Amino acid sequence: MNKQEFINAVNRFDSHTDAEKRIAQYFMDHYTVLPFAKIDELCRQIGIGKATLGRFLQRLGFSGFIQFKKQVTEDLTQTLTTPIERYEYHTTDPAREGNAETLLSSHYAEIMDNMEKTFDALSDQDFENAVNIMRDQRGKLYVIGSASSEALASYFYMLARYLRKDVVLLKADISTLPHQLVDVGKEDILLAISYHRYSNITVKLVHWFHECGGKIVVITDQAVNPFVSFCDVLFNVESAGTGFFNNRAAGFALIEALIKGLSHHQEKDYRFKRIENLFDEFGVFKS
Repeated sequence: MNKQEFINAVNRFDSHTDAEKRIAQYFMDHYTVLPFAKIDELCRQIGIGKATLGRFLQRLGFSGFIQFKKQVTEDLTQTLTTPIERYEYHTTDPAREGNAETLLSSHYAEIMDNMEKTFDALSDQDFENAVNIMRDQRGKLYVIGSASSEALASYFYMLARYLRKDVVLLKADISTLPHQLVDVGKEDILLAISYHRYSNITVKLVHWFHECGGKIVVITDQAVNPFVSFCDVLFNVESAGTGFFNNRAAGFALIEALIKGLSHHQEKDYRFKRIENLFDEFGVFKS
């Protein structure tokens, strides 16, 4: 069942309860991530009971949520989710590209829209909790990001090294990851950054870290995702983009905010001075 078929099926109902309207709207807003949803978290997000969701799906002709998810998953494998598919879509109509002036203005408009939506959805309490978790130096702070998320992870790692000891940037290489994780314990922390089409390695790492008893902070771009049941703090950042690739600006802004939060709590003088001395020792920057 694709999204339009879902909408058509709902519209054929003779009437809708308030709960059914909420379910339908939520499904339409989050259709591409429904395959990752867990029924308990989904019902919590919508504000309904599992029995209510079950009755709604039965009206659509499904035996339950599992059957519905299966059909949605099968359809979404055919949707435009990869850069090459977006490329093929755009090249069928070059007019979509626009000229340089409109491209620049529309791109920055997308960024500002993503920033505003992200900021409006962020919780001050979640932010404070994440900073408090990551400044706890009893354990190591592990950081991972795959594909486009790797740039955000590397940026956070580089700046966090100024602020605390034992920050470890994990490489998403399955052949060496076990060597990097062998010493992980319950006092360790994981910052995982992963966007839609979620890296299998990151998903498995979050699950495993949870089993080890460590604290987990996740940055992603969908409210329904494979991490929601396993992390201590979860941030949703907007990543919508009309080009070949999605937008990561809101994610970088959140990374910088987290670094700023850490910098307010840490004893920094020694680490800053030592890093600067190392820059001088190795002649890193041109005088």
